[in-house]
Amino acid sequence: MADIVIRKTRPGDGAAHAAVWRDVGEFFAELNPHTFRVPAEEGLAEWFEEGHAEYGGREDMLGLIAEVDGTVVGAIAASLLEPIESAERQVQRDFSRRRLHIDALGILATHRRGGVGTALMQAAEEWGRSHGAEVVLLETESNNPLSMAFYEHRMGFSPEVVIFRKELTE
Repeated sequence: MADIVIRKTRPGDGAAHAAVWRDVGEFFAELNPHTFRVPAEEGLAEWFEEGHAEYGGREDMLGLIAEVDGTVVGAIAASLLEPIESAERQVQRDFSRRRLHIDALGILATHRRGGVGTALMQAAEEWGRSHGAEVVLLETESNNPLSMAFYEHRMGFSPEVVIFRKELTE
């Protein structure tokens, strides 16, 4: 296995990031076509560039890219969630803690199950720790055999919440 290089997202990554995003979209659209789709290609690279320009300098947000042999093969986006003002009145303990939220993790199909996701998650967790986060939260599809096993068995997460969904237009 080639070395995995993890680095911050930078200007010029838009096209490669878009390719990862579309690849992930294909995977999820096949898994759950009623909730996912492949994003439109037109303007997607520019959208990522604009997002980096707008959010790239924020202290509470993280964007990382994974490269193998100089090629972008994965990306992760994360953000810090501060304790909420009414935390002492809430039932859920985590509302009183600084939380790291994994907003998105995507790996090209050709590089899944090769350590790229682990390297990105470890880098994000370390960033969160260094910024005072006490817990990491994320959402994934319960019928996704890759991510459920990855998060639970490889990364040490525990599944704790179920989100129910119902179409109202059918």
